[in-house]
Amino acid sequence: MADATDIADERLETHEKAGDEEEEIAAMKQRVAEMESEAAKLREMQASLDQQSESLREDKEDIDARSIFVGNVDYGASPEEIQAHFQSCGSINRVTILLDKFTGHPKGFVSPFYDAAAVAAVAACPCVLP
Repeated sequence: MADATDIADERLETHEKAGDEEEEIAAMKQRVAEMESEAAKLREMQASLDQQSESLREDKEDIDARSIFVGNVDYGASPEEIQAHFQSCGSINRVTILLDKFTGHPKGFVSPFYDAAAVAAVAACPCVLP
């Protein structure tokens, strides 16, 4: 009799294990589906970021094309003075004076940034070397 109950217990355990395995498989399939949907979302986000970085790179190149580098500038020159001097070449959006990062003092270099319409005039300006 003990043998019959042992066999019944083994069958019950096997049946329970099979049920547990099916639940585990279903849970794994659900996790895989969740990970695949998450991966799809990440791919979409990456594509969006790639497009944004491309447009930012193009904007940076456009800004660089509209600026000039001027060296040997008086350390006491203000952005207003630089703008007044280079205004004859075209309309200036902003003037950047490069500063030493430790002392905060000017390095003697400036970059006036021109409007897109003024770029051709800047290239022809006698105060700008090619």
